[in-house]
Amino acid sequence: MFKIDVSLFTIFLYIGCEKASFVRAHPKALKYNTHLITCAGAAGIPMIIIGGNINGYSKTVGTIIDRRDTKAIQDLAIRQVDVGAQIIDLNVGLGKSDAVELMRWLVTTVQDVVDVTLSVDTPKLDVMKAGISEVKGRSMINSISAEQEKMTTLFPLAAEYDSDIICMTMDEQFILGDVDKRVERAAIIVAGACEHGIDVEKLYVDPVCLPVSTAQDQAPAVVEAVRRIGMLTSPASVLKTTVGLSNISHDTKNPRLIERTFLAMLIGAGLSSAIINTEDRDLIDTIKTCDVLLNKDIYAADYLRA
Repeated sequence: MFKIDVSLFTIFLYIGCEKASFVRAHPKALKYNTHLITCAGAAGIPMIIIGGNINGYSKTVGTIIDRRDTKAIQDLAIRQVDVGAQIIDLNVGLGKSDAVELMRWLVTTVQDVVDVTLSVDTPKLDVMKAGISEVKGRSMINSISAEQEKMTTLFPLAAEYDSDIICMTMDEQFILGDVDKRVERAAIIVAGACEHGIDVEKLYVDPVCLPVSTAQDQAPAVVEAVRRIGMLTSPASVLKTTVGLSNISHDTKNPRLIERTFLAMLIGAGLSSAIINTEDRDLIDTIKTCDVLLNKDIYAADYLRA
Protein backbone atom coordinates (compact mmCIF):
# COMPACT_ATOMS: atom_id res chain seq x y z
CA MET A 1 0.00 0.00 0.00
CA PHE A 2 3.01 2.27 0.56
CA LYS A 3 6.07 3.25 -1.30
CA ILE A 4 8.43 5.65 0.42
CA ASP A 5 11.74 6.24 -1.31
CA VAL A 6 13.33 8.51 1.24
CA SER A 7 16.61 8.89 -0.65
CA LEU A 8 14.83 10.51 -3.60
CA PHE A 9 12.21 12.05 -1.36
CA THR A 10 9.49 10.58 -3.52
CA ILE A 11 6.55 9.66 -1.36
CA PHE A 12 3.48 7.63 -2.15
CA LEU A 13 0.96 7.30 0.64
CA TYR A 14 -2.14 5.15 0.71
CA ILE A 15 -4.22 7.27 3.03
CA GLY A 16 -5.66 5.64 6.11
CA CYS A 17 -4.12 2.35 4.94
CA GLU A 18 -7.52 1.52 3.46
CA LYS A 19 -8.83 4.48 1.46
CA ALA A 20 -7.45 4.89 -2.04
CA SER A 21 -6.01 8.37 -2.29
CA PHE A 22 -2.45 8.93 -3.41
CA VAL A 23 -0.06 11.85 -3.32
CA ARG A 24 3.26 11.97 -5.13
CA ALA A 25 5.49 14.56 -3.54
CA HIS A 26 8.87 15.75 -4.77
CA PRO A 27 11.00 18.15 -2.69
CA LYS A 28 10.92 20.90 -5.32
CA ALA A 29 7.17 20.60 -5.68
CA LEU A 30 6.71 20.66 -1.92
CA LYS A 31 8.97 23.69 -1.60
CA TYR A 32 8.09 25.78 -4.62
CA ASN A 33 4.59 24.76 -5.72
CA THR A 34 3.04 27.76 -4.02
CA HIS A 35 -0.53 27.00 -4.98
CA LEU A 36 -0.22 23.87 -2.84
CA ILE A 37 1.24 25.73 0.12
CA THR A 38 -1.98 26.94 1.70
CA CYS A 39 -3.84 26.22 4.88
CA ALA A 40 -5.84 23.56 3.06
CA GLY A 41 -4.24 21.14 5.52
CA ALA A 42 -6.85 22.18 8.00
CA ALA A 43 -9.56 23.58 5.73
CA GLY A 44 -12.83 23.89 7.56
CA ILE A 45 -11.46 22.26 10.70
CA PRO A 46 -10.94 24.57 13.71
CA MET A 47 -7.74 24.29 15.69
CA ILE A 48 -7.62 21.39 18.14
CA ILE A 49 -6.57 22.68 21.55
CA ILE A 50 -4.50 20.32 23.69
CA GLY A 51 -4.44 21.57 27.27
CA GLY A 52 -0.90 21.38 28.63
CA ASN A 53 -1.40 22.68 32.14
CA ILE A 54 -1.37 19.38 34.06
CA ASN A 55 2.37 18.93 33.83
CA GLY A 56 4.61 17.77 36.65
CA TYR A 57 7.54 19.77 35.24
CA SER A 58 5.80 22.82 36.68
CA LYS A 59 6.86 23.25 40.30
CA THR A 60 3.34 24.23 41.37
CA VAL A 61 1.55 21.47 39.49
CA GLY A 62 4.24 18.94 40.42
CA THR A 63 3.55 19.60 44.08
CA ILE A 64 -0.19 19.17 43.53
CA ILE A 65 0.41 15.84 41.79
CA ASP A 66 2.84 14.62 44.45
CA ARG A 67 0.35 15.21 47.23
CA ARG A 68 -2.47 13.79 45.07
CA ASP A 69 -4.69 16.82 45.48
CA THR A 70 -7.79 15.57 43.66
CA LYS A 71 -9.76 18.80 43.80
CA ALA A 72 -6.90 20.96 42.49
CA ILE A 73 -6.26 18.63 39.55
CA GLN A 74 -9.95 18.32 38.71
CA ASP A 75 -10.45 22.09 38.86
CA LEU A 76 -7.51 22.53 36.49
CA ALA A 77 -8.91 19.93 34.09
CA ILE A 78 -12.37 21.55 34.08
CA ARG A 79 -10.91 25.01 33.43
CA GLN A 80 -9.03 23.69 30.41
CA VAL A 81 -12.14 22.12 28.92
CA ASP A 82 -14.19 25.25 29.66
CA VAL A 83 -11.94 27.34 27.40
CA GLY A 84 -12.10 24.81 24.56
CA ALA A 85 -9.53 22.03 25.14
CA GLN A 86 -10.56 18.87 23.29
CA ILE A 87 -7.55 16.94 24.59
CA ILE A 88 -5.83 17.15 27.99
CA ASP A 89 -2.17 16.24 28.26
CA LEU A 90 -1.11 14.48 31.48
CA ASN A 91 2.50 14.45 32.65
CA VAL A 92 3.55 13.45 36.19
CA GLY A 93 7.12 14.72 35.74
CA LEU A 94 10.43 12.86 35.76
CA GLY A 95 12.48 11.15 38.46
CA LYS A 96 9.56 9.87 40.54
CA SER A 97 9.76 6.35 41.95
CA ASP A 98 5.96 6.14 42.11
CA ALA A 99 5.38 7.49 38.59
CA VAL A 100 3.32 4.45 37.52
CA GLU A 101 0.84 4.84 40.36
CA LEU A 102 0.81 8.62 40.01
CA MET A 103 -0.13 8.35 36.34
CA ARG A 104 -2.92 5.89 37.12
CA TRP A 105 -4.23 8.27 39.78
CA LEU A 106 -3.94 11.26 37.45
CA VAL A 107 -5.88 9.58 34.64
CA THR A 108 -8.64 8.39 36.99
CA THR A 109 -8.87 11.78 38.69
CA VAL A 110 -9.23 13.72 35.44
CA GLN A 111 -11.59 11.37 33.61
CA ASP A 112 -13.97 11.47 36.57
CA VAL A 113 -14.83 15.10 35.74
CA VAL A 114 -14.24 15.66 32.00
CA ASP A 115 -15.12 13.72 28.85
CA VAL A 116 -12.28 14.52 26.45
CA THR A 117 -9.31 12.67 24.98
CA LEU A 118 -6.57 12.11 27.58
CA SER A 119 -2.97 12.28 26.39
CA VAL A 120 -0.49 10.25 28.42
CA ASP A 121 2.78 12.17 28.24
CA THR A 122 5.84 10.22 29.38
CA PRO A 123 9.08 8.76 27.98
CA LYS A 124 8.78 5.73 30.29
CA LEU A 125 7.16 2.62 28.79
CA ASP A 126 5.81 1.30 32.10
CA VAL A 127 4.23 4.65 32.91
CA MET A 128 2.77 4.88 29.40
CA LYS A 129 1.22 1.41 29.64
CA ALA A 130 -0.21 2.17 33.07
CA GLY A 131 -1.78 5.44 31.91
CA ILE A 132 -3.16 4.25 28.58
CA SER A 133 -4.69 1.12 30.11
CA GLU A 134 -6.44 3.28 32.74
CA VAL A 135 -8.19 5.56 30.22
CA LYS A 136 -11.85 4.63 29.81
CA GLY A 137 -12.58 6.91 26.88
CA ARG A 138 -10.40 8.25 24.07
CA SER A 139 -6.64 8.16 24.61
CA MET A 140 -3.49 9.60 23.07
CA ILE A 141 0.15 8.52 23.31
CA ASN A 142 2.64 11.37 23.73
CA SER A 143 4.92 10.52 22.06
CA ILE A 144 6.53 8.32 19.41
CA SER A 145 9.57 9.30 17.35
CA ALA A 146 11.07 7.93 14.13
CA GLU A 147 13.38 5.71 16.20
CA GLN A 148 12.82 2.11 15.13
CA GLU A 149 12.76 0.83 18.71
CA LYS A 150 10.11 3.38 19.72
CA MET A 151 7.90 2.57 16.74
CA THR A 152 8.23 -1.18 17.30
CA THR A 153 7.29 -0.81 20.96
CA LEU A 154 4.64 1.88 20.96
CA PHE A 155 2.72 1.40 17.71
CA PRO A 156 1.38 -2.00 18.90
CA LEU A 157 0.30 -0.34 22.18
CA ALA A 158 -1.48 2.40 20.24
CA ALA A 159 -3.19 -0.19 18.04
CA GLU A 160 -4.29 -2.22 21.08
CA TYR A 161 -5.99 0.76 22.75
CA ASP A 162 -7.01 2.59 19.54
CA SER A 163 -5.02 5.61 20.71
CA ASP A 164 -4.19 8.76 18.83
CA ILE A 165 -0.45 9.42 18.69
CA ILE A 166 1.81 12.46 18.81
CA CYS A 167 4.76 11.70 16.52
CA MET A 168 7.97 13.69 16.89
CA THR A 169 10.22 14.11 13.85
CA MET A 170 13.34 12.87 15.64
CA ASP A 171 15.29 9.64 15.21
CA GLU A 172 18.08 7.72 16.95
CA GLN A 173 20.51 10.60 16.43
CA PHE A 174 18.16 13.08 18.16
CA ILE A 175 19.16 15.68 15.55
CA LEU A 176 16.25 17.64 14.15
CA GLY A 177 18.01 18.88 11.03
CA ASP A 178 16.42 21.00 8.33
CA VAL A 179 12.91 21.01 6.87
CA ASP A 180 13.61 18.08 4.55
CA LYS A 181 14.76 15.92 7.47
CA ARG A 182 11.63 16.70 9.43
CA VAL A 183 9.38 15.83 6.50
CA GLU A 184 11.40 12.69 5.73
CA ARG A 185 10.99 11.42 9.30
CA ALA A 186 7.29 12.26 9.23
CA ALA A 187 6.93 10.02 6.17
CA ILE A 188 8.84 7.21 7.92
CA ILE A 189 6.53 7.48 10.94
CA VAL A 190 3.39 7.42 8.77
CA ALA A 191 4.64 4.30 6.98
CA GLY A 192 5.44 2.62 10.29
CA ALA A 193 1.99 3.41 11.68
CA CYS A 194 0.21 1.92 8.70
CA GLU A 195 2.36 -1.20 8.89
CA HIS A 196 0.83 -1.70 12.35
CA GLY A 197 -2.70 -1.12 11.08
CA ILE A 198 -3.00 2.42 12.47
CA ASP A 199 -4.97 4.90 10.37
CA VAL A 200 -3.21 8.12 9.37
CA GLU A 201 -6.08 10.06 10.93
CA LYS A 202 -4.79 8.97 14.36
CA LEU A 203 -1.44 10.71 13.90
CA TYR A 204 -0.39 14.20 15.06
CA VAL A 205 3.06 14.97 13.64
CA ASP A 206 5.20 17.33 15.74
CA PRO A 207 8.11 18.94 13.83
CA VAL A 208 9.51 19.98 17.24
CA CYS A 209 9.95 23.62 18.25
CA LEU A 210 13.23 24.75 19.76
CA PRO A 211 13.74 27.88 21.87
CA VAL A 212 14.04 31.00 19.75
CA SER A 213 16.57 32.22 22.34
CA THR A 214 19.08 29.55 21.34
CA ALA A 215 17.95 28.24 17.92
CA GLN A 216 16.38 31.18 16.12
CA ASP A 217 16.86 29.65 12.66
CA GLN A 218 14.67 26.69 13.63
CA ALA A 219 11.47 28.74 14.00
CA PRO A 220 10.93 29.32 10.25
CA ALA A 221 11.99 25.71 9.62
CA VAL A 222 9.12 24.50 11.84
CA VAL A 223 6.62 26.72 10.01
CA GLU A 224 7.72 25.36 6.64
CA ALA A 225 7.75 21.80 7.96
CA VAL A 226 4.12 22.19 9.04
CA ARG A 227 3.20 23.28 5.49
CA ARG A 228 4.98 20.39 3.86
CA ILE A 229 4.00 17.65 6.30
CA GLY A 230 0.38 18.59 5.67
CA MET A 231 0.95 17.89 1.98
CA LEU A 232 2.07 14.29 2.51
CA THR A 233 -1.53 13.08 2.38
CA SER A 234 -4.60 13.76 0.31
CA PRO A 235 -6.83 15.25 1.49
CA ALA A 236 -4.27 17.23 3.46
CA SER A 237 -6.43 17.36 6.58
CA VAL A 238 -6.04 13.59 7.08
CA LEU A 239 -2.56 13.90 8.61
CA LYS A 240 -2.62 16.30 11.55
CA THR A 241 0.23 18.41 12.87
CA THR A 242 0.94 19.68 16.36
CA VAL A 243 3.56 21.51 18.44
CA GLY A 244 4.47 21.90 22.08
CA LEU A 245 4.13 25.68 21.92
CA SER A 246 5.95 26.63 25.13
CA ASN A 247 9.23 25.27 23.74
CA ILE A 248 9.57 28.28 21.42
CA SER A 249 9.52 30.81 24.29
CA HIS A 250 11.82 29.07 26.78
CA ASP A 251 14.18 31.51 28.53
CA THR A 252 12.75 34.62 26.82
CA LYS A 253 11.54 37.90 28.32
CA ASN A 254 8.24 38.00 26.40
CA PRO A 255 7.10 34.35 26.34
CA ARG A 256 3.37 34.97 25.89
CA LEU A 257 3.83 37.43 23.03
CA ILE A 258 6.26 35.06 21.30
CA GLU A 259 3.89 32.12 21.72
CA ARG A 260 0.86 34.02 20.39
CA THR A 261 2.75 35.35 17.38
CA PHE A 262 4.35 32.03 16.51
CA LEU A 263 1.08 30.14 16.88
CA ALA A 264 -0.65 32.53 14.46
CA MET A 265 2.15 31.91 11.94
CA LEU A 266 1.79 28.14 12.37
CA ILE A 267 -2.00 28.21 12.02
CA GLY A 268 -1.57 30.15 8.79
CA ALA A 269 0.75 27.37 7.59
CA GLY A 270 -1.92 24.74 8.29
CA LEU A 271 -1.21 23.64 11.88
CA SER A 272 -3.96 21.32 13.15
CA SER A 273 -3.39 21.44 16.91
CA ALA A 274 -1.08 22.62 19.68
CA ILE A 275 -0.27 21.83 23.29
CA ILE A 276 -0.78 25.18 24.97
CA ASN A 277 -1.17 27.02 28.24
CA THR A 278 -4.95 27.33 28.37
CA GLU A 279 -4.68 29.86 31.21
CA ASP A 280 -3.41 32.41 28.65
CA ARG A 281 -6.69 34.00 27.55
CA ASP A 282 -4.99 36.09 24.86
CA LEU A 283 -3.61 32.89 23.33
CA ILE A 284 -7.09 31.34 23.26
CA ASP A 285 -8.44 34.51 21.63
CA THR A 286 -5.67 34.32 19.01
CA ILE A 287 -6.76 30.78 18.10
CA LYS A 288 -10.41 31.79 17.84
CA THR A 289 -9.57 34.81 15.69
CA CYS A 290 -7.38 32.75 13.36
CA ASP A 291 -10.21 30.24 12.96
CA VAL A 292 -12.58 33.04 11.95
CA LEU A 293 -10.12 34.70 9.55
CA LEU A 294 -9.33 31.34 7.90
CA ASN A 295 -13.05 30.60 7.54
CA LYS A 296 -12.89 27.64 9.89
CA ASP A 297 -15.50 29.10 12.21
CA ILE A 298 -18.52 31.36 11.70
CA TYR A 299 -17.98 35.00 12.52
CA ALA A 300 -20.24 36.61 15.11
CA ALA A 301 -19.80 39.87 16.98
CA ASP A 302 -19.23 37.99 20.23
CA TYR A 303 -17.18 35.10 18.80
CA LEU A 304 -14.53 35.51 21.51
CA ARG A 305 -17.11 34.58 24.13
CA ALA A 306 -17.98 31.28 22.46
